[in-house]
Amino acid sequence: MDYSKKRHKQLVIRSQDLKNQGKNLFIENPEEDSELSKYNIAVEEQIFLTRRKDFVLLMKNFLDNIIDFEEFETAFSLLYRKTRKEYNMFNIDLKQIEKFQPSPTRPYRFASFIGSIFRQFEEVEDEYCTERDVKDFVKEIYLKSQIFEE
Repeated sequence: MDYSKKRHKQLVIRSQDLKNQGKNLFIENPEEDSELSKYNIAVEEQIFLTRRKDFVLLMKNFLDNIIDFEEFETAFSLLYRKTRKEYNMFNIDLKQIEKFQPSPTRPYRFASFIGSIFRQFEEVEDEYCTERDVKDFVKEIYLKSQIFEE
């Protein structure tokens, strides 16, 4: 995907305008919604990749038993929410788009891996899986995350 700041801003503004009218971009123009989604994915990936080292360190500390499950859940959740908040600013503050330039060579999956770990905490709370299951899942994601080395 070729990134265009101008087009990204246009789509965000259009989406916001429709939302203010009680409408939805997906319903009004699915093609534009799909295009905006691609821009949003590029932004999300870039933001999560800037915090990659922090996420990977937390995973490593958990896997190496330096921190326990509760400490991991707390620290990971705080970092995840902070990163999501930064991402959400792109749909509120158009100046963020002006500053943004995605890396064209980076693969797109890191943010979804991190989101998958975050959702595991709810699975434990709902007793669909155990802390051990989460640790095994984190190990799998940790190994996959090595492809995102800088």
